[in-house]
Amino acid sequence: MQLLRMIPVLALSLFSNFAFAHGDESRVAIELESPAKISAGATVVSFQLVDTKENKVVTPAELNVSHEQKLHFIAFDPALKEFQHVHPEFDGKVWNVNMSYLVDGNYFVWAQGELSVDSEEFSSFTRIEVSGGQPEWPAPTLGDVRMGSLSGSVATLSNQTLHAGKMAMLTLNFTKSDGSPADITPYLGAFAHVIATPIDGDSLIHIHPMNGGLPNEGMVHVTFPEVGDYRIWVQFIDAGELKTVPLSVTVTK
Repeated sequence: MQLLRMIPVLALSLFSNFAFAHGDESRVAIELESPAKISAGATVVSFQLVDTKENKVVTPAELNVSHEQKLHFIAFDPALKEFQHVHPEFDGKVWNVNMSYLVDGNYFVWAQGELSVDSEEFSSFTRIEVSGGQPEWPAPTLGDVRMGSLSGSVATLSNQTLHAGKMAMLTLNFTKSDGSPADITPYLGAFAHVIATPIDGDSLIHIHPMNGGLPNEGMVHVTFPEVGDYRIWVQFIDAGELKTVPLSVTVTK
């Protein structure tokens, strides 16, 4: 496995209603303390965050609370099948987060937060290669799939045509499998969390929809920067249970 790439990113309004982060600019970098190559199964990922502008390690005291957490940690495989959104804890020296990787692959892992010194938001990623588990998924094929379900809950995005670089407002609707409204309650201080990445996985959009006209409906304001297919993970709480439903969209010129 190749060494983890500690590539910082630019994030715009990460924890508001729209955020885009790309892995080619940075202020905060991830420096892994645990191995970059791991065996499949339950593991603890340990890392430092480094503020490259201030040349200092980032501890909880240097972070604001954003959507009920100091730090958000998102991981997905190159096939855009395996997904986790968890929250690291600081033990006084390093950040630690419990993860479970069951499928092989060179995973993207993202850390997202907000610096308290100037409220600058950051989103940074590196890579972790997993082996010894279930066979790696083949390269992703996405297309435009705006409805998905999990355990009796259905998530649906409205079908407006999406153009690269132009703001779109999509309706996000949650129902039960029988068509009745889902029982939606906030997740991490938001109606839902919508996390998207292009097919190459090296940039991230993280959106918190606004409440819509109905209790089971939200409004997603988003700009997809480039043409192509994007994986979307919709996270929401229905009847007290957290659900993560994968969707995908195709963005045109």
